[in-house]
Amino acid sequence: MVSAMGREFVLKTTEQLSQAEKDQICRLFVKVYGKNISNEDFDRKYRRTPFGYSYHGLMLSDGRIVGTYNTVPYRYRYFGREVIFALSVDLMVDQEHRRGPFNVRSMADPVCRAMQDDRIDFVFGFPNEMAYACVKKLLGWKDIGELDFYILAHKISVMVPRLRSMNCLWRLLTAGMVRWPRLPDGSVPIYYIQKICDAGFEAHRYDGQHHRLEMGKSGKCMYRLYPESDGVRTLYIIDVDPLEKTFFREAVDELYRRYSTSTDLMLYVGRLPFTPRPLLRVPVFMRPRRVYVCGKILAPGVLDDRVFHIENWNVNISNFDVR
Repeated sequence: MVSAMGREFVLKTTEQLSQAEKDQICRLFVKVYGKNISNEDFDRKYRRTPFGYSYHGLMLSDGRIVGTYNTVPYRYRYFGREVIFALSVDLMVDQEHRRGPFNVRSMADPVCRAMQDDRIDFVFGFPNEMAYACVKKLLGWKDIGELDFYILAHKISVMVPRLRSMNCLWRLLTAGMVRWPRLPDGSVPIYYIQKICDAGFEAHRYDGQHHRLEMGKSGKCMYRLYPESDGVRTLYIIDVDPLEKTFFREAVDELYRRYSTSTDLMLYVGRLPFTPRPLLRVPVFMRPRRVYVCGKILAPGVLDDRVFHIENWNVNISNFDVR
């Protein structure tokens, strides 16, 4: 335990948290992010990991948790070797305790030391605009890259509201794009860095709100139907495994057949080494937000700077806790 400026900084792993501490973290989550998290969701997120726990750097004021820095370990494949990466999630500081930028570092440093002791090789995350500068300047993280947005809108008014009268014509156009004959493509991309997507990962990452599409030759697609705050009915393609052009196109075709009339658009957020027609890549200036990927090497003897080149990664929103 470390004390500074009337605050205490404590490191705990998930199984060391009392029920009262879990409840405080859940209430802080509501206060910071405006979303509820149940005890079941908390345990699935932080305990269904390769270690059976995650790491929590806590900031306390008068014995009450007012800030958290959390990391979740995952199994990854790195240039043919199995390694452990940790995902940084849910960085939270109560609004009343955000004075002093070094509070985040005081929470994060003990977590990083504990992860190194447990032979975790890399910590990374997808910080929002507010946290991006913080993790780079205070925690010494380096850029890996950004994720792209790929979209198939079933209604033109989703992108250009004033063209609502053209929705019927647009539907005919998108139907034609989906049915356009596929060109043979025998290329198989190589991903040097990717999560190990086994049953343990799926039990951790997905819940009853996610759906699974089985495809030929043992292919699968995970997706979710999500109504956005502006009322747009979005189908998120969360992951396709294996992530190859043929399987991706098969998933798009089937999902379009099932949901084109009950959703407004199909969206994939990730990094692709191929053109995922009929989805279109959204220009940077039109994206709803920028999704940064950055991280820090914890085991210099195990990893090298290749981890900071996003073209080496198979990465999408299945790699973090969004949708």
